[in-house]
Amino acid sequence: MIRVPTTAILLAFLAALIAPAGAQPAPSIRIVAPRAGAAVSGSQMVVEVRVRNFYLTPMSIGKASRPGEGHWYVYVDGKFAGLSADEVVSLPNDTYPALAAGKHRIRVALRNNDHTAVMGAVNEITVTIPKKSAMHYAPAAGQPGIKIMVPHDQTEVSPYLVVWVKVQGFKASAAGMGTATKDGEGHWKLSVDGRAAGLSSSMVADVSLARGTHMLEAALLNNDGTPVSGASNDQVTVNVR
Repeated sequence: MIRVPTTAILLAFLAALIAPAGAQPAPSIRIVAPRAGAAVSGSQMVVEVRVRNFYLTPMSIGKASRPGEGHWYVYVDGKFAGLSADEVVSLPNDTYPALAAGKHRIRVALRNNDHTAVMGAVNEITVTIPKKSAMHYAPAAGQPGIKIMVPHDQTEVSPYLVVWVKVQGFKASAAGMGTATKDGEGHWKLSVDGRAAGLSSSMVADVSLARGTHMLEAALLNNDGTPVSGASNDQVTVNVR
């Protein structure tokens, strides 16, 4: 009988547990708000996520796939309800315009730049919309325009900020991002101090700001990222504590 030293067996076992050199942790996404099982009231529900080992790249939506970067989809009861390339999206929206009272499954999934799935990077919770709290969304009528509702101009804000907007005369199209221009639909861009900070097809976008004074601007864009001709944009100045 050939006896294998105990030390050799231990080393072989440890080697099997260690990931191969250069291996990267798998991308993941997790819903942090609302909480699983929560009752959600109000005019809109903000789904907030945390993404790990993956870069959210709003300016690359619809472009060629690159490992480790992209955006995420949100689904309600199995139906596509929008996408985001930051860590928030609001429901209902133009893609999914109504949330009836009752229980709903909220599912999020990472996607590559070209919208293909990132295998295994999904998360799901169930929430309840109470009776008399059914939510509906429709853009206001009028000429195309966007207004920043939160934060207000000349206010103090925290370094992590969720920006809320109101859109009129224009349909936000999550599925249309990165495609050819179609009159009356597109998305909006959030800029900080003149530099693009995010794209959104819902009524929210988030941003992390350094201390000091910053100018935030919201502008409507066509599906292909070009400015919407004649649309009114908006800007506010904030001070980060």
